[in-house]
Amino acid sequence: MEQLLHWALVMESRAYKDIIAFKWEQGPALAFHARNLEVAEISEQTWSALKKTPENDFSALNELQAWEAEENAEARPAPRESHIRTIVINVTQICNLHCTYCAAGGDGTYGSAQTKINVEKTLPQLKYFIEKLPPGSRFQVNFLGGEPLLYPEGIAEIGNYVKLMTAGKNIHTFFAIVTNGTLITERVLSLFQELKMRVTVSLDGPAVLNDKVRPTKDGSSSTAKTVDGLAKLSAIKDALSGLTVHGVFNKANMNLVEAYYFYRSLNVDSYEFTYGVEERDEDANKAFIDQMNKVAQAAYTYGGEIELRKIGMFNQYFTSLDNQQKTENYCGAGKSLLVVDAKNNLFTCPWDVGNKQEQVGSGTELIAERLSVYSPPLIEKNNCQSCWARYLCGGGCMYIHKQGAHGQNKKDDSFCLRTRSLIRTTLLYYKQSRTSC
Repeated sequence: MEQLLHWALVMESRAYKDIIAFKWEQGPALAFHARNLEVAEISEQTWSALKKTPENDFSALNELQAWEAEENAEARPAPRESHIRTIVINVTQICNLHCTYCAAGGDGTYGSAQTKINVEKTLPQLKYFIEKLPPGSRFQVNFLGGEPLLYPEGIAEIGNYVKLMTAGKNIHTFFAIVTNGTLITERVLSLFQELKMRVTVSLDGPAVLNDKVRPTKDGSSSTAKTVDGLAKLSAIKDALSGLTVHGVFNKANMNLVEAYYFYRSLNVDSYEFTYGVEERDEDANKAFIDQMNKVAQAAYTYGGEIELRKIGMFNQYFTSLDNQQKTENYCGAGKSLLVVDAKNNLFTCPWDVGNKQEQVGSGTELIAERLSVYSPPLIEKNNCQSCWARYLCGGGCMYIHKQGAHGQNKKDDSFCLRTRSLIRTTLLYYKQSRTSC
């Protein structure tokens, strides 16, 4: 354990075809078979043989060559989606906060304020997609804003309709919401329990950090209201599908470690740390990687694998490795997921709402040619076939690539650096966890 906790952030890596090996300042070298999603230690002799020198060529790598050639039948991608199984609904496009980094038009409106969605138009949209699902399907509705709890009546009506439409059809329904947590009333708590909601509360750290980046419209503190809302949610946590705190970090707020210790005091199930989708500062990118490594070390020191896996990113990678599940798509945008904005227009990504060029339909009318470009797996579209991290990353976020590299299928180098670095960290803790079991 002590060796692990003091590993050097600067390391050397060496590769052989689909195998990447890493060596830290202390401890044995670690190898990852990208195609088979397998993690193993390798000997010092094998590590040395990986170094390409005139006197030390790949002929010395017999065991590694044999491992590279293996095909793990258990490591396979998920079945490719043929139906929309997740609908993200912007029930409002207004907000009671004014976050400094807001990518939704700067004020939650996506550039077009809408007090509440027209539920009468939304229900036929849901019916259209539900009726296409085969028995045994999972169907999820995610509520977003703006701040969605400015219109709880709409959430209740939509949730009840989905439950009614799927009753007796062997379709399993799930509901989730992202909220700033300042509007948690007894009525909201009852609604969340009725829908067994998975609740994600946006909070970027303690008040000294959060109030700077997530002020109310009049500039006053929002943190106390959010923490109060979290306390109410925590009291009914067993009746929810999960309670998560989610922070967004950029160069204006890059103290993830302080945020992590604060989150740990809130009695929630899990934590999400997200790098701001609009952030383009290279120093901030490197700082985020460094801070996430420190958060991982703090979590693992405190509670081992269980605590580390409360952090969504690490849990996702651990799950993929354990299940030998290849990820071909970073998310389901345009394949298994669509977004309904507050005007009932359809998009493939929450961040594209309001961008007419990215609109793929309206009501129950889909624009087939716009949706067709999303069919191939992102790994293929983004030419990620040679990247060792491809089956854990899934080709990356299309929106971030588009913003940073100025093309939907041109990879953003900062995103790739950040993702590979944190996958590498995951592999270290994964091997340590499985070795110590």
